[in-house]
Amino acid sequence: MKTLVSHTLCSLGLLTVSAAALAQPAIELVSGSGTTLNGSMISNQVATFKNNALNPVTGTYTTLTPATTATFSISNQQYILPATQNPNGGDLSFGANVNGAGKTPTSALLFPAMNALSAPPAADFSATQNNIGSGMSMSANYATELFTSAMGLYNANSPTNGNYYIADLTVTFNLPVTDPVMHIVGLGGTFGALGVTTQLVLQTGGVTMSKLSGSTELSVTGASILNTAANPAATTGAGAASGSILITGTVSTLTFKVYLRGNGKTPTWSNINEHTGDAWMMGFSAINSYVALPLALTAFTAEPAGHAVNLQWTTAQEINSTYFVVERSANSSDWAPIGRTAAAGNSRASVAYAFVDDDPEAGANYYRLRLVDIDGNSTWSAIREITCSGVADAASAAAAAVANGAADTPIELNFYPNPVRDRLTISGNTPLRSVTLTTVGGRTLQNFSAFQSGQSLDLSHYPAGPYFLVIRTAAGQTRTTLIERL
Repeated sequence: MKTLVSHTLCSLGLLTVSAAALAQPAIELVSGSGTTLNGSMISNQVATFKNNALNPVTGTYTTLTPATTATFSISNQQYILPATQNPNGGDLSFGANVNGAGKTPTSALLFPAMNALSAPPAADFSATQNNIGSGMSMSANYATELFTSAMGLYNANSPTNGNYYIADLTVTFNLPVTDPVMHIVGLGGTFGALGVTTQLVLQTGGVTMSKLSGSTELSVTGASILNTAANPAATTGAGAASGSILITGTVSTLTFKVYLRGNGKTPTWSNINEHTGDAWMMGFSAINSYVALPLALTAFTAEPAGHAVNLQWTTAQEINSTYFVVERSANSSDWAPIGRTAAAGNSRASVAYAFVDDDPEAGANYYRLRLVDIDGNSTWSAIREITCSGVADAASAAAAAVANGAADTPIELNFYPNPVRDRLTISGNTPLRSVTLTTVGGRTLQNFSAFQSGQSLDLSHYPAGPYFLVIRTAAGQTRTTLIERL
């Protein structure tokens, strides 16, 4: 009598992120970072960053060492207002807002929480380029409030369908900050039927800007930060532009020309008894580069290989690392070690690792990595999932694979260019069921069904760095490829 041998066939499951995944500390502007006074003012405003060790979770903010500040300053005012319209003369000022019942702007907090204007959704913001779309707390994060007055244009009798240079805004960091994320809240307002919006043009060279997340109105094109709404208004997503913008480069100073655009729906910008304009906010955050993380895990994949599961991971940095423990779970809660791999120790170069699970369980298999350092401390990775189905014997397994159209035939596909700057083209003779672009943490960015050979994906609006391309063929096979965005 023939003995039946149990085998499994494995396929890629959903990628999930563990709450135990390595946190990336961030520096942020929060309560206590700036003044509690009101404006209107044109004097410099200083905000001090605090450390959020639990980013992207809002936690207890601590003092940042060394102390890092952002100083906001206004210069080159193009329209000086009379004292009856603004005692400080500023057409661009801090801590002010529209006044529908008086000639001078109303007083506002100079440094409020980010939910003080325009009802910005938390999901429109990203604390760092590693947390795209994870959202930020609008009550915990703060920003500097600015007011772009329309009264200079009213006094000059300028047409309301133009875009006018108002002043310069400069942000100076006392210490260089690498790849800061700028948060813009509430570009847009109204005066009756007239829609107005502030727009910014970066004057600083050597850095680039890209939109991480935000409302549909927010556009970042070259050096310009624009509200693309035909009829700007005061509420985010309904005419006002809000969101997070990555400044790529090491930054000491950022200077913007500030403009005010009108949609031409009324003949004048205001009237003699009101003070109109656009109140908005600007804040910043960044990865805390002063913290030496024990591990910079740039990739972690789990791929089916017939009856086994191949695990691969790459680190960009290791500090005092001793070894990795590969852990597996059937329910993502109860974990057991299944293997161990020596770590590099101390490294700032890219190091690649691999491990094969030759005996996965039938059903769901969850995998994570535990890094143990020289002091015995542990750090966990995100979770990867593979689903394996039990089959009676090797012959039955092969028959089942053929019956399901998922025999182990090569997936013949080409991906070019890789690394990619703008568009990635996929070509080959293998019929595809779907193509999915994800972050290295497993969050889906794009998903296409019935993808055809020769078609391409647009990666131009994503930050530089690694991404995963998950290919599912019409025969049921899966291939995961690491893509590098320049």
